Amino acid sequence: MPTSSKPETSAIHRVLIDSGADPKLIHPAIEEIRHLSGQNVTAAIGAQITELRSDLKTQITELRSDLQTQITELRSEMQAQINGLQAQFTALRAEMNTLTKIIWTLISLLFIPMFGLLYKILTS
Repeated sequence: MPTSSKPETSAIHRVLIDSGADPKLIHPAIEEIRHLSGQNVTAAIGAQITELRSDLKTQITELRSDLQTQITELRSEMQAQINGLQAQFTALRAEMNTLTKIIWTLISLLFIPMFGLLYKILTS
């Protein structure tokens, strides 16, 4: 802090003069008090910053944990859905195979009378 060349008129200055302090030491003493006050403020601000950092780290850790939990749950849900879709696909494939067999059987049954009719036509 810049110092003033004007004589001190603060309460500290008056107390030091009234207590009989050496006038040469009053100004350095006031400057030292200001310096110590600044250090106290700096220390208090530093402590607040440290506390805020700690709180922030805790919140970030909690957020990471929550995010990891949500991602894990989402993966589990997605895997369950994929497994369900795979089961449905397998069931559909089995149904398609069954339908294919039935269709070919029906086509074969239709061709027998048609071949008989064709034979009758060709031999007559």
